[in-house]
Amino acid sequence: MFGLFKQSEKEENLPEWYAELQESQERWFVFLEKLEAKIEEFATAAIPELRQLLQEDDDLYKRTFHKVYSGVNGQLNNIREKARDTYEVKIIDTYQYFNSQISALSKHHNLISDFRNACSDRYHKEFENKYNYWRKQIDKAQEYDLETEYEKILTEFESIKDKFNCNQCGGNITIEKIFLIETYISCPYCQSQNTFAPSSQARNLQHMAHDLAKQRTAHLYEAFEIENNKERELYHQRHELSLSKIHESNKTILDEIKIKMDDLEEQRQFAIQNAPKLYQVYLRAMYDEWNKITPDLKEHNEKMYQNQLQQNINI
Repeated sequence: MFGLFKQSEKEENLPEWYAELQESQERWFVFLEKLEAKIEEFATAAIPELRQLLQEDDDLYKRTFHKVYSGVNGQLNNIREKARDTYEVKIIDTYQYFNSQISALSKHHNLISDFRNACSDRYHKEFENKYNYWRKQIDKAQEYDLETEYEKILTEFESIKDKFNCNQCGGNITIEKIFLIETYISCPYCQSQNTFAPSSQARNLQHMAHDLAKQRTAHLYEAFEIENNKERELYHQRHELSLSKIHESNKTILDEIKIKMDDLEEQRQFAIQNAPKLYQVYLRAMYDEWNKITPDLKEHNEKMYQNQLQQNINI
């Protein structure tokens, strides 16, 4: 059913331990299918609730939403950890047991590696891909239409910028930019100071600017995440190859394993070096967008940028 062994193998020629290995793999596949179904069921139920909560949460910082959102991600992560722990106990331990019991000279020894590879691919590729898909769908639930909100602020600004008059002489005062807080503006005619109070919508710009900048540069952050996750995936692949050497005595096979491990390590080291570079590209682009949206905060933002950049360099 799961293609553990080559079809050319005749059932009567398979070793006695064939059934036990096949059963272990079948149980593993069924176990992952159940976890995947649980993730999908949980995510599809949580996503509309999160979106509704985001819209109804009147708190400026959306604290209730983020508390629930963190809880949802925590439950997803628990399912993922359950898969990882079970893989170590049920698959890796089973592989190591049979690998230590069956001679490397046996014509059936390759079936043990086939078992490990099939179970590993089902876990690291299929299960992880499905987990990451639903994790991203949940991440999207926290995204509300900031571009539309921003356009509303710009439209409002265009409609009021030439309608402010001096309290002293009545002269028209043009509002040159979007102000985030109450501001004194000098009258160009009588030089008196006038207090301009921005609307609540305009005030909200300083709170949504960061999220809007992040949305605009999300593709750059995704490129960083892909490279960053690649390092962990390559590490696991290399670790499994390392485990396969423990009971291997065939020099040719050991040499082949070493070549594969060296190649994986080279890829891993590149990812380790490249991921921080991609993060720096994202960080600079995100702060540039942030500064465009709220130029008055540029000095403050640049200090935060330098701090984050330094933290990234020191990791």
